[in-house]
Amino acid sequence: MSSDSFELEIISPTSNRVEMVEWIEVESPTGSFFVGPNHSPLVSLIKPQSPFNYKKVDEQEQQSFIVHEGFFQVSPGNKVAVILTS
Repeated sequence: MSSDSFELEIISPTSNRVEMVEWIEVESPTGSFFVGPNHSPLVSLIKPQSPFNYKKVDEQEQQSFIVHEGFFQVSPGNKVAVILTS
């Protein structure tokens, strides 16, 4: 794993996948924020019906999907999980 990337795990009721990413943009109920490599640990709700944006390593364009409900966790060790509850 490069020092300018980190692991994003996307967990839903029907699937689970892991991507290597350079950054993430997520919207919480109190505002949006960016997460990059070596971000401090945190847990946050994701604002319902909001976009979840990220840039995969070695790709030009960002990826995006709409989060209906879920939460977001940054763990020590450059690991991030988005848990989609619906």
